[in-house]
Amino acid sequence: MKFLLPLIVTIPVVFAKPLPLDVVRNTAREIDELLHAGQEARSIKANPITDDSTFVRRSYLNIIGRLPTHDEARSFLESSDQEKRTKLIDSLVESPGFNSRLFNFWTDLLRVQTNNEHNGLGWHVWLKDAVENNMPYDKMVTEMLAADGHAAENPAVGYYLRDRGMLLDNVSNTVQVFLGQQIGCAQCHDHPFDDTTQMEYYQLAAFLGGTDYRFEGGREKIKEAIGFDPDKRPKKAFKNMTKEERRRFALQAKKAREKAMSKREEARAIGQVFRYHNRNALADNTSKELKLPADYQYEDGKPGDVVKPGFLFGLDAKDVKPGQRREYFAKWVTSPKNPYFTKVIANRMWEYAFGYGLVANPDDWNNSPQPHYPELVNYVEKAMLAANYDLRQFLRILYHTNLFQREVSTEEPAQGFSFDFQGPILRRMSAEEIRDSFITLASGNVDSNTNNSFEEAWDDYVKAFDFLMSTNSKQLKEISTVVIEGEKQRRALQKEVSILRTKAQKARENGNMAAFREVSAEIRSVQKKYGKGYSKGRGMSENSVTTKAAPALARRARTGRPDEPEFRMRASELPVPARGGTFLAEFGGSDAESPSSAHTEATVPQTLRLLNGLETSLLTNKKNSFARSLRAIESPSRRLDFLFLSLYSAFPTEDEKEAFLPEMKTPESTETFARAILTSNRFLFVQ
Repeated sequence: MKFLLPLIVTIPVVFAKPLPLDVVRNTAREIDELLHAGQEARSIKANPITDDSTFVRRSYLNIIGRLPTHDEARSFLESSDQEKRTKLIDSLVESPGFNSRLFNFWTDLLRVQTNNEHNGLGWHVWLKDAVENNMPYDKMVTEMLAADGHAAENPAVGYYLRDRGMLLDNVSNTVQVFLGQQIGCAQCHDHPFDDTTQMEYYQLAAFLGGTDYRFEGGREKIKEAIGFDPDKRPKKAFKNMTKEERRRFALQAKKAREKAMSKREEARAIGQVFRYHNRNALADNTSKELKLPADYQYEDGKPGDVVKPGFLFGLDAKDVKPGQRREYFAKWVTSPKNPYFTKVIANRMWEYAFGYGLVANPDDWNNSPQPHYPELVNYVEKAMLAANYDLRQFLRILYHTNLFQREVSTEEPAQGFSFDFQGPILRRMSAEEIRDSFITLASGNVDSNTNNSFEEAWDDYVKAFDFLMSTNSKQLKEISTVVIEGEKQRRALQKEVSILRTKAQKARENGNMAAFREVSAEIRSVQKKYGKGYSKGRGMSENSVTTKAAPALARRARTGRPDEPEFRMRASELPVPARGGTFLAEFGGSDAESPSSAHTEATVPQTLRLLNGLETSLLTNKKNSFARSLRAIESPSRRLDFLFLSLYSAFPTEDEKEAFLPEMKTPESTETFARAILTSNRFLFVQ
């Protein structure tokens, strides 16, 4: 590494501090030189450098995930500064929009589910904070994979709790996401297309084999409250006791059993307070071990055999203490000696910047074809190591390459095959990019608008959890009494609603719509009564102790309304995955069921939504800045300039002026033309 290593290793590891520009430029130059050398060897000619209008639009979309505003595009195009491209890249990389787009990437890859109980909300908040504070990638992964304890104390446990009870699936996803290996087939049999055996899969999974979904803190609070260990059993009588001693011992044992039964009943009642906490906590069970499945059929083991932890490659697993298995696992995954960890994230970031990986399949390295530029693959790995896994600075390097400035390749990559990279890939905007571009058009730059309701709800939960864990025995018993009574009320209300729904269904089937409407109104009244009680903690509002603990007693956090309307916030400020039927779901947003499930496949409903949907109609609504600005312009030529700068980030050519100026005569015809632009490929694709 001719330029990068001598310069970068002398820089103190301060992760918020950008790399010196000369380091970035020299590293980017080396990337371009390696790519050029590889292309010359393959007789490939690189595409020319693109014009300013294409560059500014591409930079905003690829770096911060939205279109530039009219003013941002005009300012860049009219600037005569020779360094304007460099300055634009560096300003965008340090902007809130960069965090927004990168957070969308992580929620898709890691399958984040914001509303998956408290652990989902906590993990969402934790991950967003990690992105905003530019946590080094290796540290972020280590904190997730080595996490233990309760989500309120360590939200990174959300990574494992996302797959609670699905240990083997979690191992498969972990290896795919962080190491680029598809080993899922080896859960059931030796991998048919790889060297991974079923035994090796179970040996790797054994690092997580002692994982329990249990909250030890709750068990200790129960013991403290009842003054007794509910798991304690009376001792047996000694054989050498006299008859009288045995009689006295039997009476004592009977009293002890009766007391134990009473205490266990008391423990079960108080346990209602912590009933959802086991779902939000990880604990190490040192006596718990992973065993081979009942249908295991290979000669290296028998069904039911205990499996000792073992790594797939890179490092040996020796003398792993049962209480440190997850920690060892995290160290193995993130070790610089791991042959895949650094390469995989460098390749994912290459795909993130240019639309396709140097290694064609980022999730399956062993079954990807030989990359066209193996020297470049090795170089970007070293660059990632030299940058100390600072993804912001690594991406900044990629954005400063000539490759990022070249015209796009019109040839679509054949999926699964290596690509020549004459230029970045022509791609359709993601669901988040289209939506956020509409928001930018309607409301201007809203990159700094945040949805504080997530953090507020999480803070409420953490405060309630801390209060709950600080309560004395009397307070804890008071809370348990209210919780039990609240649960009785909830079940009674559910039963009442169920009976009314059956009644409403029968009325509808009989065609008695008047009765149907009457019963429906009654259902709403009952639900409102239940909802009101729920929001206050199910009858807890009169009890200050229980009210303080209420957020820690519910199964899921209930976030309040965000400070800004949904249409004035970026997609990264919304819960994930998007609800079915929303714009994001319609246009291929992640379903959070499998890693990187977001897609840009076109559908007929997408076209209809662009033509008639709420999002596009808002752009022509007089209440938003785009429509107001457009109507305020009286000159047809200036209207056309405004439309082109706002939607295409370019001034219209002379031919375009001649063709489209007639459409600018009236506000109505201008709005119709604007709708047409919003459905055009030139608008929807990143060139």
